[in-house]
Amino acid sequence: MALIEDLQWRHATKAYDPTKKVSKEDIEKIVEAARLAPTSSGLQPFRIIVVESQEVRERLVAGALNPECMRDCSHLLVFAAWDKYTEERIDTIYNRTTEERELPEGRFNSYTDMIKKLYASQTEEQHFVHTAKQSYIGLGWHWHRQRNCVLILLLLKALTIRS
Repeated sequence: MALIEDLQWRHATKAYDPTKKVSKEDIEKIVEAARLAPTSSGLQPFRIIVVESQEVRERLVAGALNPECMRDCSHLLVFAAWDKYTEERIDTIYNRTTEERELPEGRFNSYTDMIKKLYASQTEEQHFVHTAKQSYIGLGWHWHRQRNCVLILLLLKALTIRS
């Protein structure tokens, strides 16, 4: 029943105690939980950037709705959505999945060929809208009860991962 109790717990944090820090282990658990989130096609089309630097957070404050939270939090987790789907990105994810699960090479080829075709028919703007929405899944998938960590989703194209 701990899961239901955790899901029933909700709190919109409006202020942080700058003297308290979330442990490295807890941050790693939060990031890993988001990485394992059940996103569309299992692609997890985002990166999570952990920002501890006060200097970097100060530079990001200009775009914050609650700048005090960004200044005072222990860590800032930035979810940066992919700018577009590419065959290379899809192959990278599925090759890693095949390797991690010790499956035969090419195990997902028919599926990856299908999603490559689907994404090839879409514009980059459609890709970005989709990846931004997928980032929300990772953002909400695991809300660890750390009350001194700000999770933020940046949907600004200028800050997307381009590779």
